[in-house]
Amino acid sequence: MENRIYKHLKKDILVEFRNRSAVNISFAFAGITTIAVSLASGGIRLDANIQSILFWIIIFFSGMSGLAHTFIREEEERTALFLAIHSIPEEVYISKLLFNLVFFIFIALVVSPLYIFFMHAIPVHFTHFCLTVLFGSIAIASVSTILGAIVSKAENRGTLFTVISFPLMLPVLWIAIMNTTASLEPGAAPGFQSILFLLAFSGVIISASYLSFKFIWME
Repeated sequence: MENRIYKHLKKDILVEFRNRSAVNISFAFAGITTIAVSLASGGIRLDANIQSILFWIIIFFSGMSGLAHTFIREEEERTALFLAIHSIPEEVYISKLLFNLVFFIFIALVVSPLYIFFMHAIPVHFTHFCLTVLFGSIAIASVSTILGAIVSKAENRGTLFTVISFPLMLPVLWIAIMNTTASLEPGAAPGFQSILFLLAFSGVIISASYLSFKFIWME
């Protein structure tokens, strides 16, 4: 099973980075939006809470096209039926989840230094900031994977994905913004309870998605 998951993951990575459409769009959006926000602020150091909100909005919308693309591409290229016949649903889900995790964490790793540099949002509690970005990214990618499988069966897939994903991810974004704000404020004493919430949230979503994916994928 591990070998087949690796083959599916390798195929997704090769196809995605051969076309590079989602990757280019995500990086372009992240870079342009970060620079635009920096210019709009006029070099003024914004409040930590505002910086955190802008930071996660940029990360969230930068990764949306790529996160949905893994399942939507299978439908658009008419390979979903072949994949459903010749692969176990759980293998497909795990490979897509791993791809989304790698993709979104990579986006976060690119956006974070850009945002810190242009917006002068230097984390005071650097470890807490890194853990928040990591586990927030995992939570968003976990939700996006199962939502991508659901909306891939519908029309207007790209638009529908962003519309239904944002409300479902509000708890994750809210906790991530609170943690990021605490990591940027010198006088704050950030705890790790919120980070544990992000980790537990991801675990619940992944477990529920793993159990229900077969019924969604074979529909």
